[in-house]
Amino acid sequence: MKILGIQFGAQPQLESKDSYQTFSTPFGNVGEGNLSLPRVDIAQSSNDYVWFGNDNLYPALINQMYYTSPIHSSIVNFKVNAVLGGGYELVKNQGASMEEDVFLRASNITMRISENDDKALLDIILHNRCYFIIHFDSSGDFRKAEYVSADKVRRNKEGSLYQINSDWSRGNFQTLKILPYNRKNVLQNKTNECLLYCYEKHSVGQDVYPLPSYTSALNWCFLDGEMSYLQKQYIVNGIFPSYAISFPNKPANEEEKQELKNTITGSRGAKGGGKIWTFFGRGKETMPDIQTIPVSQLDNAFQSTTESIDSKICQAHTIDPILMGVRVSGKLGSGSDIKQSYVIFEKNIVMPLRAEIEKVFNDLLSIAKAKGKYVINEFQIVEDKITQIDPETQLMLDKFNALPIVLQQKLADNMTIDELNNLLK
Repeated sequence: MKILGIQFGAQPQLESKDSYQTFSTPFGNVGEGNLSLPRVDIAQSSNDYVWFGNDNLYPALINQMYYTSPIHSSIVNFKVNAVLGGGYELVKNQGASMEEDVFLRASNITMRISENDDKALLDIILHNRCYFIIHFDSSGDFRKAEYVSADKVRRNKEGSLYQINSDWSRGNFQTLKILPYNRKNVLQNKTNECLLYCYEKHSVGQDVYPLPSYTSALNWCFLDGEMSYLQKQYIVNGIFPSYAISFPNKPANEEEKQELKNTITGSRGAKGGGKIWTFFGRGKETMPDIQTIPVSQLDNAFQSTTESIDSKICQAHTIDPILMGVRVSGKLGSGSDIKQSYVIFEKNIVMPLRAEIEKVFNDLLSIAKAKGKYVINEFQIVEDKITQIDPETQLMLDKFNALPIVLQQKLADNMTIDELNNLLK
């Protein structure tokens, strides 16, 4: 209804884009090109930040692949659980006063550590970087640390200016410019503006944005998601004729036609499990010649491609497929294989990640001038449960970890846990 040219009672029309899904992160259609090699060119800069990828949306693509590939997301989640599954503690410094101890406990709230440590670790695994906005009070003292998703952050070539945008697909619209947290900016921060704590790992040949090592498998991650959709379409749209029925004459009337249809459809099995073809002619001489239609044999192709996908993604993540429930064909597997693989995985992946996430939150505690440390509880995943490492097992792990990597792998491939225990005693 319109009154004076104004429409009343109309429902608002929402703009819909076919290229995006209903997520806060823009998910776009992935076209041609090598997903493992994003373009990061200092010459491709605008508004004091360097583009990350040809469309400046490569971090969003990394997030998209996390949701696209089942094996990739499972490995990432497995790493997070292996690192943080035992929980953490805030350990006060020796000789700290009661007031300092209370302040340390309060830091757990102002930093929301229990909520943010897994987010920060997820960013480190997926993006090789993580960020926190440091807020100050009117006196210039630390007030709180606010987590910022890595995919929302861009920077200039020198790393002297960062920009945060919740959706870079819109360009530079509503972007927050912020200086990095360092001694120089802290001393010059006279207006109590926020600063950005930046943890960025080094990547070979990358001076602006770090790249995670698993990017070499992003093409496989994309294919992993496409395979599930392809198989779905293959089954839904496939032709599976059960049988064909030929009639020399057409039904005499609509009632006879409907009765015939009900008789045929009522004899079918599972819904969509097969199709019934019916043919009508003007006599036996005019009946159609029925030829068998071959059904596409893609089962073996799907199987071999899936095995290659799982293998390559696990290789990129430096994890034995057996830890993810993937059995390598031609190799006998047992519980001891899983334990041996986990020992190597813990040495090469879990322990370094624990050290990194501890550094991040200990840096934040230092910025807050808290007298204590953030310490992750050590544990091992043994069979179905999480248990603390006993001293004897820890001693054995220390001896094993002291060996060269090549020797570790040879021992793990050829010896059981009991044999390793006897050897390292």
